[in-house]
Amino acid sequence: IFDNPESGKEARKLFNDANKLLDKIITEKLLTANGIAGLFPANSSSDDIEVYTDESRKGILTVLHSIRQQSKKSSGKPYLALADFIAPRESGVQDYIGMFAVTAGLGADKLISEFEKAGDDYNAIMTKP
Repeated sequence: IFDNPESGKEARKLFNDANKLLDKIITEKLLTANGIAGLFPANSSSDDIEVYTDESRKGILTVLHSIRQQSKKSSGKPYLALADFIAPRESGVQDYIGMFAVTAGLGADKLISEFEKAGDDYNAIMTKP
């Protein structure tokens, strides 16, 4: 796109401006990120993954529904689902699933507001998710 005679110049300017803004955000630590991770007792049941409330595995906290691969496979190749990587409940094996969630951009609302108060709509828009 940078070599496009019609839009290349503006695309390059936008790219450079966005990188300057990212450098400022990083250098001045204007935004923060948070994350959480956990290992949970789980077993598969068909194509689903049962996540249990505790190690007793008597209560189901939630069920994660997985779907089998949809792309055409060579003869004899399995169509896998995420549940295939968790021990089946009927096997008696106590398995686990790891999950995580992350967020980046904590503080973005404040930064956007500061840009808008300063009349800097350009950087406000570039900061918006």
